[in-house]
Amino acid sequence: MREVIISEREEGQRLDRYLEKYMPDAPKSFFYKMMRKKNIVLNGKKCDGSEKLAEGDEIKLFLADETIEKFSEVKVQKVKKTKLHIIYEDEHVVLINKPSGMLSQKAKEQDESLVEYLIDHLLDSGKLTKEDLRSFRPSVCNRLDRNTSGLVAAGCSLAGLQKL
Repeated sequence: MREVIISEREEGQRLDRYLEKYMPDAPKSFFYKMMRKKNIVLNGKKCDGSEKLAEGDEIKLFLADETIEKFSEVKVQKVKKTKLHIIYEDEHVVLINKPSGMLSQKAKEQDESLVEYLIDHLLDSGKLTKEDLRSFRPSVCNRLDRNTSGLVAAGCSLAGLQKL
């Protein structure tokens, strides 16, 4: 059994979407079946997946630890250390001056992009943990072409992404 408490960074998501991020290798049907059988409960009650999560909500997963680990491998791509030129940063939003020659988002799995550098920066600064990456991945809100430099806005939390 595993107990997950929803943080401010994770609130506002639907339960089924959160579970898909928490255990990305599990099929959607698995979650709905486990909710029907009450193997996944929200705040001690049966749930159907459409519930919006709030800070402090408690999700109980009555599943074997091996099952959870099998479905929830957190992948963090290692990138070469590059100092990002950060213009503004708070707990929800980051404004970055993207250098030319860097992708804003991946085109292929092996590509390195601004998103990977952002995640690396947030992990190094302690504003994000690998555990946080189970349910939320920071992302850019606007993109610039590879050979274009300029400001890119990124959300460090779901609330930040939604506001941008």
